[in-house]
Amino acid sequence: MIIRAGCGIYKSKFLHYLFLFLTLLTGQTGTWIELPNAPIVTRFNDIQFLNENLGWAVNGWGQIYHTPDGGDSWELQFEQSETHFRSVGFFDELNGWAGNVGDGEFGATDIINLYHTSDGGSSWMPFDDFTGPSPQGLCGIQVINDSTMYAVGRVRGPAYFTKTVDRGETWISHDFDQYVSVAGLIDLYFFNPDTGFIVGLTNIDHEDSRGIVLKTTDGGETWMPSFITSRSGEWAWKIDFPSDSVGYVSLQRNYESPIYFLKTIDAGETWNEMLFMNDYYFIQGIGFINDTLGWMGGNSSLPTYVTTDGGETWNSAGFGSRVNRLEFIDQNIGYACGQTIYKYTGSLSVGNEENVYSILPNTPVINYPNPFNPSTTILTYIPESGLLQVSVIDLLGRNVRMLYDEMVYEGESWKKIIWDGLDNNRKEVPGGVYFCQVRNGQASMNHKMILLK
Repeated sequence: MIIRAGCGIYKSKFLHYLFLFLTLLTGQTGTWIELPNAPIVTRFNDIQFLNENLGWAVNGWGQIYHTPDGGDSWELQFEQSETHFRSVGFFDELNGWAGNVGDGEFGATDIINLYHTSDGGSSWMPFDDFTGPSPQGLCGIQVINDSTMYAVGRVRGPAYFTKTVDRGETWISHDFDQYVSVAGLIDLYFFNPDTGFIVGLTNIDHEDSRGIVLKTTDGGETWMPSFITSRSGEWAWKIDFPSDSVGYVSLQRNYESPIYFLKTIDAGETWNEMLFMNDYYFIQGIGFINDTLGWMGGNSSLPTYVTTDGGETWNSAGFGSRVNRLEFIDQNIGYACGQTIYKYTGSLSVGNEENVYSILPNTPVINYPNPFNPSTTILTYIPESGLLQVSVIDLLGRNVRMLYDEMVYEGESWKKIIWDGLDNNRKEVPGGVYFCQVRNGQASMNHKMILLK
C-alpha cells in the first residue's frame, strides 16, 4: 500500500488532524490556505474585501482582479501595463478607487495617480482633479467611513497626503515640504476622520533612511512626528491597530540584520522597537487579528511568521510568499496578498475540502517551522497499524538521525516528533536540505526540510 493524502477516509482524517495540530502548535485559532484559483504573480500589492465574499486585489502590472465568492473565483477587470497599482479601497460594492505609484517608480510610466469605478470595477476611469498640489503617486488607501477615504504616497517620495470627505466628488491634497524629516510615505491607519497615523521614510537613500511614524488629530491638516527609528537602513512599511490601544508597524530593511518592528500599547503615544529576527528577513506586510495574534511577511524565499504573544516570539506560519497586506473581516475571516491570495479561516472547518487539500503536501507529512533553526516538529499521519520508522537522511540518502522506531496503531491517527538538529551522535548537523523519511507498513515517503544556520 502506498500512502497518499487523497485516499478516501485517510484524506479526511489527515485534514482534520492537520488543522488541529497547526492550531495547537502555533496558537492560531484558525488556518491560512493558499486559494487554489487565485492568480499567481510576482506580488499583489493590496487587497480590500467589503465582506467575506466581495473583494478586489491590485498589482504592479496595472491589473485589478475581483472575486464575488470569497476567493473561489477571480476575474481580471482591468489591465494597463504602464500603471503600477499599489492600493485599493471601496466605499461599497460599486464605488471604489485604486492608487498608482506614479511615473518613474518600479517601471511605471502612468502619470495618473487615482482611478475610479462606479460599477464595481467593470470599468475604471482616471481621476486627476485634486484641490491643492497633485500627488505624484499613492501607495496606501484607507476607507474611513461611508463618505471619507484617505491616501498617502509615495515610496521614495515625494510625500503627499490626500483625502475625500464626499465619496470622491472632490479630493484635497497636501504635500510634506514643511516636514523636512519625511521623504516618502507608504501606509496609514486612522481611528476616525480626525485621528490617525502615517508611516514612511526619512531619506530616499535607503542606507541613510530611518522609519518614521507621524500623527494627526485634525484630519491631516497638521502632522507631528510620533516616532523615528534609532537605526538607519529602515523604512516604516505597514501599520496596523488591532485595537484602540495596541498597534504595530513593520520595518523594511533592504540589507543587513537584525530585523525589528514597532509596537505601541498606548494608542501611539509611545512606540517600542522590538526584535523580530536576528537573521535577515525582508519584512513588509503586517496584520493582527487581536492584540496578541498576528502575522508578518514579505520575503520571497521565507514564509510568513506568526506571533501569539504580541510579538515577543515569532514562528513560521507555514504559508505565504511576498506577503504585503493582511486584512481581517472579523475574528474568523481574513485575507492576505503576496505572490497570490491567501485566506484565513478561524475554525477547523474550512468548508471546501477539495480546495484546501489542493495546497497540502503530496504526502501526509509536514514539519513546522520549515525552514527552521534549531529544531522543528514533524507531524506524520498513520494510516495503518504496524512498525513506524521516522528518520532524517541527507541529500545522499545517508541516515543522519533515527527519530522513531516503534509499533503504532491506526487509531492514533498521527504522530508528533521533534528533531533538534542533532545527528545520531548528538552532534549539530550543518545547515542545508534534509529529508524526513517515514516508513509505515509497506509505505515509504520522503519529506524535504531545510535547516538554516
